[in-house]
Amino acid sequence: MPATIAPPEVDNKPKGSHDSSGGGFDGGGWRDDSHRWGNFGGSEPQTPIDAYRLAMWLALASIVMLFAGLSSAYVFRMGASPDWRSISIPSFLLPNSCLLLASSLTLELFRRGLKSGLDSRTRLWVALTSLLGAGFLAGQVWIWKTLSAQGIYLSSNSHSSFFYLMTGTHGVHLAGGVIALLVLCWKAWRHVHVTRGLKTFSDLTAIYWHFMDGLWIYLFLLLFLWR
Repeated sequence: MPATIAPPEVDNKPKGSHDSSGGGFDGGGWRDDSHRWGNFGGSEPQTPIDAYRLAMWLALASIVMLFAGLSSAYVFRMGASPDWRSISIPSFLLPNSCLLLASSLTLELFRRGLKSGLDSRTRLWVALTSLLGAGFLAGQVWIWKTLSAQGIYLSSNSHSSFFYLMTGTHGVHLAGGVIALLVLCWKAWRHVHVTRGLKTFSDLTAIYWHFMDGLWIYLFLLLFLWR
């Protein structure tokens, strides 16, 4: 029987085609870079946490500029006004400030609890933080009403004008933080496990809330201890 020679095998795979296992071209072609963008399971690219933090710090920088302008006007007016009369510290202002300081502590306890998972205690910490923040705002409104009952109004004198203006501006910004805390509380009670989105949102909320806490301490020292 005459010997037969089998034809050589021809590779029908086009040059530069995709590698099914690697997700890219062989031989110097494109590679799969989805891991660089936080792309999990073929989902859409996710925004890095640093981008969110940068946006938060830019927003806080605008708040700093606002209160820097108010502080400069306050110091100038106090030094240039011969009829400057300082109001005394409202009786409930110190206990109300303690509520805000305590809220920063409970928020950090919530973030620490996230490291070990979501449980009832961790959820209670964020709920308590929201309650303390809302309680501080309610206390501020009560303080303003008490001063009004004592005849100390926005237009009474320069010090009272700055007190209402600066604490009111702080209260408006803090109200935004309370809304963020309520959303964070809702997310914590809604989720069973700690997700990347929950962790990111808690970090951003903590940055904003601690900043507003520190800003309040600054305003307290400026309004009542600066001479």
